[in-house]
This record gives sequence, structure tokens and C-alpha cells, in this order.
Amino acid sequence: MQTAEFVQFLLDNRIPVFTSSDAEKVLHKEPAYTKLFLHRCVGKGILGKVERGIYYLKERSNEYEVASSVVKPSYISMVSALYYYGLTTQIPHIMYVVSEKQHRPIEGVLGFKIVFRKVRRRMFFGYHKEGDGNIFIADPEKAIVDIMYFRDVNDLDDDALDRPSRINVGKLVSYAKESGEGYVITGVAKLLYDNGYRPEANRLEKLFM
Repeated sequence: MQTAEFVQFLLDNRIPVFTSSDAEKVLHKEPAYTKLFLHRCVGKGILGKVERGIYYLKERSNEYEVASSVVKPSYISMVSALYYYGLTTQIPHIMYVVSEKQHRPIEGVLGFKIVFRKVRRRMFFGYHKEGDGNIFIADPEKAIVDIMYFRDVNDLDDDALDRPSRINVGKLVSYAKESGEGYVITGVAKLLYDNGYRPEANRLEKLFM
């Protein structure tokens, strides 16, 4: 298989991110040949290398697809997700990925640093496949809950909770409860209270009364 055929296969099958093992199956070649083939594709600027054994097609991939494909299962969250939904004016240079697994940060992928944040199993919820299924990303409400969980800076736009709200307040309350973490629940309650959602905030606060 020639390089052009390999690239076309990836495009036709919507495979923007893949492993060297995936490439072996497509090329029907041994690991040594596949490694050299991929190395040459990287050198020509056709492919990008995320880390050892993981590659992406430069003309098709974006930072969200790549970041959410490194560790499985995982999903994009926090300010990275807020920016995706247009809920923050902050332009992130870090792609935050939530997973149950530990993984070292990865530098310089499409101009971004990928940072992995580990959560307990009970916090691994509130995300979905976006678009054609290549992006796994938190719901906007779960991105906020994750920000509270990791005690990170909340870069949510000041008007995001103005009426009509761009956030599903009911879902935000539900996700805060599902976290089971007191400091997350109180953090979400304060956010709601400060934005005029006092009945919803009071319901959350009553969980600790």
C-alpha cells in the first residue's frame, strides 16, 4: 500500500487518530516495516506523532479528537470543554482530559499541551460522543462539576447563567449531587446562588443540613 492509499483509507474510514498496531492491520506488514513507514510519514508532515505508538492524520485531526483518543476511556473536560461549547472567552492552550487512569502530560500536539486528570470511578459520568464519534467530551454541566472537583479556576462566562441560561441548571444540580463530594456540591450551590438561582442552590445546601 502506498502512502496516498493509506491516507485515503484513514479518511474514508474516519480514523483521525490511530496506533501503530492499527497501521499494521491496514498495511498488512510486519512491525518493523510499519514503524519505518509511519516514521517517513511523520517526516513528510503527513502524520503527527502524539507519543510512542500513537499517530494522527494532520489534514483531518483536531486537538479535541487527538486528546480524547490517547487514553481510553476518557473525555475532554473543564475549560477545554467550556471553550468547545462557547461558554468561555478564555482561549485554552491546554487540553484537559479526564480519565480513571494516570497518564503523563503530552507536550506540543497541534500547539497544545494535553493534561490528564485522574478521577475515581464514581466521577466518570456526564460525557458523550460528539459529531461523528471521534470526540469524547463532557456535557457543559459536567465540565463545571469537574472544575469544582479539581478545585480549578472557573472560567465560565459571567453571562452563561443569565436567563435564559446557556447551562441546563437542572442537569448541573443533578451532576453535583451525583458527584457525592461535599465541596463540589457547595461550590455548585454558591455558583447558582451568585447567579440568582436561589431555590436550586438551597436544595443542594440542604443535603448537608
